[in-house]
Amino acid sequence: MRIDRLELTGFRNYAFQTAEFDPSRNVLVGENAQGKTNLLEALVCLSRGKSPRAKSDRELIGFNVPGAKLDALVYTRGREYRLEAELYRDRRRRLRVNKVNAKSAAALSEALNTVLFQPEDLYLIREGAAARRRFLDAALCQLRPRYAAALSGYRKALEQKTRILRDSGDYPSLLDTLPDFNEQMIRTGAAVIRYRARFIRRLDEIAAAVHRDCSGGRETLSLRYQTIPADPEGEEGAIAGELRSHMEAHAGAERAAR
Repeated sequence: MRIDRLELTGFRNYAFQTAEFDPSRNVLVGENAQGKTNLLEALVCLSRGKSPRAKSDRELIGFNVPGAKLDALVYTRGREYRLEAELYRDRRRRLRVNKVNAKSAAALSEALNTVLFQPEDLYLIREGAAARRRFLDAALCQLRPRYAAALSGYRKALEQKTRILRDSGDYPSLLDTLPDFNEQMIRTGAAVIRYRARFIRRLDEIAAAVHRDCSGGRETLSLRYQTIPADPEGEEGAIAGELRSHMEAHAGAERAAR
């Protein structure tokens, strides 16, 4: 896989910029605030469908322009792909692969995978579990389209459930819809857990060997995915059953706390 060309219009500090890359290695050199990180950010956007640095597309659009466009030529799996992302201030983004509208960012990840390392990634160990979940999500959403779909479904169900619990004091009848969203969370959550557990097992094998080499064999690194089910790599049905039992055990506390 290689990136041959990148064209930016109205993205961050780039009014218009094209860049062509060497097929082996590339080094970006420049003064502070010239846009080195912005260029890397654009490539990550074209692989994940979103920025790792911005909360909304509006933050990515340059001053005094209505929108931004990112356009790249990528060669992978024996063929060339053209990836495009159009960002707007007042409507949803538009993603394309070879001039065909993409239904989701997963279509971009099928053509381009990126690994972004930043100084703040060193806090992955020090920060809480949320930071580590974000790391897993960023990697797995590129590697497994089904994971991205399951994660999206889980988040939507969680958002609806949160609204129901929050508003149930004024509208008690909303609680009648709660079992449906619980089941959605259980089904999608089981898939998310299984993918994460398998990813961590594979990462453990690779990271342990690298760390052993870096430490001269004096240290051993191990990674483990700790969650509710006893066997997070088991059958999804079994994982779903344990999630359901956990949810039922905490149903009263959830409703009381809304």
